[in-house]
Amino acid sequence: MKNIVYIVIALFITSCAPQGQKDIDAEIAEYRQLVEEYNQKISELEQEKKQQQENSPDQGQREARQIVVEVKKMTPESFSSFFEATGTVEALQDAFISPEVNGQVSSILVNRGDRVQQGQLLIRLKTDVTQSNIDEVKTNLGLAAKIFEKQKQLWEKEIGSELQYLEAKNNKESLEARLATLQSQLEMAFIRAPFAGVVDDIMVKTGELASPGMQMLRLVNLDKIRITAEVSESFLGKVRVGEMAALCFASLPDLQLERPVHRTGMVIDPVTRTFNVEVLVDNSEQQLKPNMLSSIRLRDFSDENALLVPSIILKEDFNGTFLFRINEATGGSKAEKVYVKTGRTVQDVTMITEGIQAGDQVIVAGYNLVSDEAPVRIIE
Repeated sequence: MKNIVYIVIALFITSCAPQGQKDIDAEIAEYRQLVEEYNQKISELEQEKKQQQENSPDQGQREARQIVVEVKKMTPESFSSFFEATGTVEALQDAFISPEVNGQVSSILVNRGDRVQQGQLLIRLKTDVTQSNIDEVKTNLGLAAKIFEKQKQLWEKEIGSELQYLEAKNNKESLEARLATLQSQLEMAFIRAPFAGVVDDIMVKTGELASPGMQMLRLVNLDKIRITAEVSESFLGKVRVGEMAALCFASLPDLQLERPVHRTGMVIDPVTRTFNVEVLVDNSEQQLKPNMLSSIRLRDFSDENALLVPSIILKEDFNGTFLFRINEATGGSKAEKVYVKTGRTVQDVTMITEGIQAGDQVIVAGYNLVSDEAPVRIIE
């Protein structure tokens, strides 16, 4: 319409222009004034037409042009993000039992799978030679004790020499020390349980020779277990002792536990750039076994007043990430495109750090149909 007005004015100027006597600049100024007046009138008429359309009694047609949307009112919520690490189950009491002296296995007093108590005798080594030495030393010690008593009595009566008294005393004490040593060696021939547990394996047979360091028997107690995971050093300042860890096990999908972190490692592995995280678990039902794999889920971020939106409603263009909210300035009848800054994402929820505030109504259904300033109708 504006183009038509310009054409009419140009024709009017051409047909009415004087043939040389009028001031051309004055005429140009006069016609420009007319153009401005026509433009102003056109703008007023367009605005009046728009208001008439908005106030039209045909409500059905207006609603037909509106896009139906659902909204979420932004309110602060609790938000946490987590990371996972793979851990290994280890029994706190798990030992390979070895003898402290050389000897032949005389008898094995337990079987695989037997539950034993602390101090219970497990394996006995042959002790004939040691026992003979003990008997011999005991006989000599009896004689040495009597000689010492006699020399002591004589010394107290100032009879005999001091040297004889000291030799008798030294002989007696040497035999006593020798007897204690032999008795300790004899006790070492009796292999006892260092703790209560279950005999998991027996590696020797009766009649075989045993020596210090040789694995004879494996004893394990599963009542207490430790789960150790290697965690990237990037989480070093985020994992704290006492923080709750969620545990799950691939071989036991129905078992899920939550236990506090017991200890964090003090050293970073120079090769893997990880540190250890330990979690202790009561395993009285003995469902967990050493060397099982476990997934440890730990929290690395938390915010009690976060603004959260479904991740799917976020879009991107060359200017950044945006979403649509209800434009309150229009009485809630139009959508508004808003650029935002996002924080962490957990599953299908994203934290918004800038761009919206509490109380805003964010479009969560119909967001693919709207555009900036598009008319909308909110439904529950």
